[in-house]
Amino acid sequence: MTDEHRDALRRVEERLNQASRAAERLVDEAAQSLRPKPPPAGWQSPQESRPGGSLSSEIEALLGAVRAMRDVIPPEIVQRLADALRELLLALRALIDAYIERLEHSEPEPPKVEDIPIQ
Repeated sequence: MTDEHRDALRRVEERLNQASRAAERLVDEAAQSLRPKPPPAGWQSPQESRPGGSLSSEIEALLGAVRAMRDVIPPEIVQRLADALRELLLALRALIDAYIERLEHSEPEPPKVEDIPIQ
């Protein structure tokens, strides 16, 4: 692998890390926004509307990072990632099919009964 490829992969990894951190931040913000917060006085009813400008800006930033990554990643790496994802999905489908088949064709085992002599 040449230094140019290593640099490109390093940049891709950095962008993936940035996107991952942004996604984690979005999940944390979404979880926090769903938690009920006590009213300021403790007895007031909660407000009906919530401010929501920051969440949409975070989503836009995440989408921008994804678009930027798409332009930086070489086409052969994109193809390799797509192939790997396809293989992963095929393996997952085979695992699910095997599990479903096992569930459909298995008969419940009768409970094991053991005689205990009483003396």
